[in-house]
Amino acid sequence: MSKPDKLQKRTGIVIMLQVMSGSLLDPKKPGWLHSSLASSQFKNTRQGFNKSIDFLLIIEPWWVLLLAITLVFSSYLLQIGPAFLPWIGLMLCFLPFPLRWARQGILRLRTPFDLPIALLIAGALMGLIVSPKLSLSLGVFQCILATSLFYYSWVNYHRLATLMKWLIPMSILSVIGLIIFAYVEWNQSLASPDSWRPTYHGLALSLIIIAAIFSGVAIFSKGAAAKVICGLICLAIVIGGILLVEDSLSRLFAGVSISERMTLLWGETISMLGDSPLSGLGLGCWALTYHGTDLITHPTHAHNAYLELYSNAGFLGALAFIIALIIGLKLAIDIVRSPRTHPWYGFGIGVLLACLATIIVGIVESSPIGVPLLATDTYYYFISPAPLILVGFLVSAHRLLSKNMP
Repeated sequence: MSKPDKLQKRTGIVIMLQVMSGSLLDPKKPGWLHSSLASSQFKNTRQGFNKSIDFLLIIEPWWVLLLAITLVFSSYLLQIGPAFLPWIGLMLCFLPFPLRWARQGILRLRTPFDLPIALLIAGALMGLIVSPKLSLSLGVFQCILATSLFYYSWVNYHRLATLMKWLIPMSILSVIGLIIFAYVEWNQSLASPDSWRPTYHGLALSLIIIAAIFSGVAIFSKGAAAKVICGLICLAIVIGGILLVEDSLSRLFAGVSISERMTLLWGETISMLGDSPLSGLGLGCWALTYHGTDLITHPTHAHNAYLELYSNAGFLGALAFIIALIIGLKLAIDIVRSPRTHPWYGFGIGVLLACLATIIVGIVESSPIGVPLLATDTYYYFISPAPLILVGFLVSAHRLLSKNMP
């Protein structure tokens, strides 16, 4: 018998003796084959787990976005309230961050707007603590957390250019969904002649943001066809936005809206804030404080985004806005100075125009900050995602323009 045959036979005898003695089967007395199989199984399990984490990190923005919409914002649009569903959504939205730390050893949460976002959350938490209606404020707080998690999952994405090419059309589809929602709600209000007619200033602001971005792309596009297409889309959106708030615009240009706001809303809001200058009026509780009762009709907001922000998040929220303006101005200067031949330059200018338009609209409307909606005998309120979406667009444009290629 050759030496290899003798060695194979000896190995077989050893394995058979180990099986007979139970050392291959008894976990307390593992043999060499048992240890080898266990090690291989552990290695395969670990590789599968790592691949699952990598896949989750690839789809992270969509994972967070879809869960934030379906389980947080939809809970308030459907008047479900801050029950377990939004908390489950928030936990799932937060899941990628510790997994990234476990897989890559880093959280990668550093962005230019970290400080104002932290101040906003701290101010919102204070507004939650002092809230006269905890269930209402808790829903607002969940919306802030959801949009913040989406912001971080988005601007830290490793393939930002590819992501933005998907996010921009997704944003347009979301606005189309809001238009359908508004159309259905308006028809329902017409069926009840005594009901208060809803206004759609928040939807109009969304159209302004999209039109501003398309205008920047149209101006700085290289091809004539792209200029014409983007210009026509921009014009159509502007016309649609004007028709949506035609009555409000006519009152605004006539000076009626400004005088009414200064007399009935802004002065009264400043007076209410004088009693709680640090904490504000409670997160989402402007109307509750203004009317002094849960039976709320009109008005439901301060018609000024900056007073609305102060009412929601107090002094810390106002401070967060001031710091965000300074940071945004620095990013805006960098974007304007970028090469005009860069493929993302038009998008960057469009984002700056959208930010400027939103700041101006915020003087006479609360929609850039929050969206109150009337219910049967009260109202409910959720934080508008517009500020953090604009901030995300701004950071994304700045990072894309800082690279030589998109």
